[in-house]
Amino acid sequence: MQAMTRRWPLCFSLAIVAGAAQGQELDVHSYNVGGKLNVGVIDAIEVGNPTTATRVFPALFDSFYAVNNPGFFSLAGDLPGSRDLGWDFQPMTVDSGSHAGYHSTLLYWNGVGATPNFGPTPTPSYRLTLFGRSQGVAAGGSDAVVPGDVIQRTAPNGSIHEHRFFFLDDNGDGLNTTLPAAGIYLLAMTLRMNGLEDSDPFFFVWGTPEPSVIPAIAPAVDWVEARVDSLVALEGDFNLDGVVDAADYTVWRDGLGVTFDQGDYVAWDSNYAATQGAVGAASAAVPEPAALLAATAAIVLACATKRRAF
Repeated sequence: MQAMTRRWPLCFSLAIVAGAAQGQELDVHSYNVGGKLNVGVIDAIEVGNPTTATRVFPALFDSFYAVNNPGFFSLAGDLPGSRDLGWDFQPMTVDSGSHAGYHSTLLYWNGVGATPNFGPTPTPSYRLTLFGRSQGVAAGGSDAVVPGDVIQRTAPNGSIHEHRFFFLDDNGDGLNTTLPAAGIYLLAMTLRMNGLEDSDPFFFVWGTPEPSVIPAIAPAVDWVEARVDSLVALEGDFNLDGVVDAADYTVWRDGLGVTFDQGDYVAWDSNYAATQGAVGAASAAVPEPAALLAATAAIVLACATKRRAF
């Protein structure tokens, strides 16, 4: 299936919610290209239409803040048969506005003003849950990858058509007795399947149902599209400059025992030389200087001695 790139206007976001009335069902299309999962958008009703490559999906919550559109769709032959398609939530790092440097799996903008100003949710208890085959998994204030569940197992011919509910909750009680604040909620995901490389991160730009929020969806989509390869944080990139290098080791060393631990060093080492858009570059190809190893050992030993002293 030939993919092409197209900028989606605001009507795309409205069509996701009102698709049934318009004779459309715009779903997240997952497919295998060269051993890697890819995503796009496809009309699951008019399946003869080609997929459109995109990694930003605008959508609107209804008054219950629980919506099962867009769904997840694959055609026969798009994916290996009889395998679980799962997901993980990815942390994002804000690079502009008053919250630059903020790091979380769920970002929020109240929709006020011409330029998006994403940052933390109104309170730390906000959660955006995707309900998988076995359980619901929530993105919230975590600054680390949140392992998801299974969306569905592919049919023997590799096809999937599954709609899972997204639910926005303002206080973690699983109810909508109190309503979330109006605005835009941003979520990042990757898809995974055994035998295939994980997809690149893709994003849901969720608007709340208030009419005043609808005009904010388009600039929010533009903001995400401009950062589609840099918004998801890179493991080991402690100074958040988009590359894992010796400067991040210095940040780790200076914060060891306070901000960082030895597990963070492992993340840095495993991703050394990786850049945004090329996550997971093997550090084995970059020999580590003996002096660096010696310094690491000395710092770890000093921290361990200090802890025993207490």
